[in-house]
Amino acid sequence: MSSAFLWMALPIMVGAALLLYRRKDDTPLYLALGFSGILTWIAWQFPIDVVLQMGSVSFEISPTLVLLGRNFTLGETQRLLLTFMYAAQTFWLLGAFITRPGRLFPGLSLIVVGLFMAALSVQPFLYAALLLAAAVLVWVPLLVPAGQQPGRGVQRAIVFNLFAVPFILFTGWLLTGVEATPGNFSLVLRAGLLLALGFSFLLAVFPFHTWMPMLAQETHPYVIGFLMFFLPAVSSLFLLSLIERYVWLRENPAVFQLLMAAGSLGVLLGGLWASQQRQLGRMLAFASMLATGGLLQAIGLGDATGLHTFFALLLPQAWVLWALAACFAVLARHTPSLQLDELGPALRQHPLLAFTSVAGLFGLAGLPLLGPFAAHLSIWSGIGQRSVPLLVLSLLGSLGLLAAGLRLLHAWLGAPAPQPRQPQTEPQARGDFANPYIWAFFIIWGVTLLGYGLLPSFLAPVQRLVLMFPQLLQ
Repeated sequence: MSSAFLWMALPIMVGAALLLYRRKDDTPLYLALGFSGILTWIAWQFPIDVVLQMGSVSFEISPTLVLLGRNFTLGETQRLLLTFMYAAQTFWLLGAFITRPGRLFPGLSLIVVGLFMAALSVQPFLYAALLLAAAVLVWVPLLVPAGQQPGRGVQRAIVFNLFAVPFILFTGWLLTGVEATPGNFSLVLRAGLLLALGFSFLLAVFPFHTWMPMLAQETHPYVIGFLMFFLPAVSSLFLLSLIERYVWLRENPAVFQLLMAAGSLGVLLGGLWASQQRQLGRMLAFASMLATGGLLQAIGLGDATGLHTFFALLLPQAWVLWALAACFAVLARHTPSLQLDELGPALRQHPLLAFTSVAGLFGLAGLPLLGPFAAHLSIWSGIGQRSVPLLVLSLLGSLGLLAAGLRLLHAWLGAPAPQPRQPQTEPQARGDFANPYIWAFFIIWGVTLLGYGLLPSFLAPVQRLVLMFPQLLQ
């Protein structure tokens, strides 16, 4: 069995089969959760391209799958990435028990993660753009509730992500000429500009970010949160693989300066715009924009420290975005809208979710003692050595997101205490103190987030992810 079949083709097939289940119960969610957990365990425990002997039976997970004339390769150096991606998928499925994002979520999430892994493993690389666009299109049934017309946010999200495809495909054609004649400055400049435009659409870099807040206001917070984490994370890894592959990219200081400037602008605008939002969905979108900017800043450092920082930031950001999306989704079921002015009673009724939401925003902003702080500190230090103005922009963006967290804290603590009322038996009417699922979610998430902040060495195993990019470590 090949690794690409196990972690790419098989999840797509299982997800498609789960879509055929028509009963309105949690069977698809349990099956998807178990399957994702098994894939995580296999990626963690079983080496790739090594013959394993179990008694009289021997088996091997081969690294390459040939499908439709294209090679899909996931080797031993990608095994930790597989573990991380499917562990994240497992947690998103666990969160679905309290967020209820829809009957299609378990199957479609498996299909989308399978497509994302295909995008990271396909050769030639330019087909990754097609697979990323396909993942966004597969996600559309969850973005548009049944019986409703697609809103402007969905339409713009599809258009912007599809725009990335021709730019990256045309870049792939130009790169053939660049490799043949690396001294042709005109050809290098055209390829670089097309590549920058393609990834600007993929990563929702300013000014191509407008679909995110529009879509976040229209759709389920947990559904859009899934997309806002996985799409930038996979696109950033795709960008790193391109920089690793082409000498003219990794040895050109202007490339890293552009990435650092684009990331700093994303951090600044994401943080400042988040501080001005009165709707939690839009606040989540701009917080995600700041998170993506931080990843670009880490890549833009252009050295081994920046690569280590990228992965040190990716895991805590995944943890925080998952928690924010889950909290906002549960709160949306207990309030007429996610407007801060109307959110007070729901926050009072669900203090665990309120605390988690505030702590998540503070964590993304880089507040000390929380998970992402160590990586943020490394980024600030690296940027300060290269450009003080960009450091100022980064700090202003973090302060803006911190202000957004303070506004949410004020909406929670400043709300009037709920009036006593007759007990209700419906689960939706219970506060989170009476919900064991939310207690478990809160304790695991809180302990882990503080653990990341207090003991950054806990992330040391994640640093082995840098071995996927040996050229960038030199």
